[in-house]
Amino acid sequence: GIWKFKGYQNKSCNDKPEGNFQVKELDDGSIRKALFSIAPLQSRNYIVMEVRGNLMKDTRKELLSKFEMPGFKKTALVVVGEPTADFKKKTAEYTLKAKQEASDRAFKVKKMEEKRQKMQAKQAKEAEKQKKKLEKERAKKLADAKKKFEEEKKKKEVAAAKKEGDEEETHEEEEEKKEEPEPMEVEE
Repeated sequence: GIWKFKGYQNKSCNDKPEGNFQVKELDDGSIRKALFSIAPLQSRNYIVMEVRGNLMKDTRKELLSKFEMPGFKKTALVVVGEPTADFKKKTAEYTLKAKQEASDRAFKVKKMEEKRQKMQAKQAKEAEKQKKKLEKERAKKLADAKKKFEEEKKKKEVAAAKKEGDEEETHEEEEEKKEEPEPMEVEE
């Protein structure tokens, strides 16, 4: 197959679409001219699908002049008006099917989004729980450390008080010794 340079989205005309295949022979229409010059030589059936060209008398005469040989039957069929009931029914079925598929896709996307949001909420809740648990443990460790520090402080105070009490007793004993007069010796 031959690919179009910028795709098929930007159509200028459905009746005679522009080439833009980046192949010189296709873009300048020389292959088209060659086909129209060779086609009358073959005894085959041809359908020329050019709406505007077939509806205009001059262009239609010019095209038909190429097929003047006796083996060709020229038939023109223009279909305009209300489509048949079968065509309407099939079109409605295809349209309904396309709408249903689009609706199903939208529903699935919506459900997936809701599921994703639930998972995010659940993860956020779990993270909050974990954070609270860590805060509790940290507060408990801090309270234990504070309690331990207070106990150590009390022990030190008691030990210091005891030490001061011992020092005071020894100091008092020394003072008492100083105050007691020494017995005198009497010589006889």
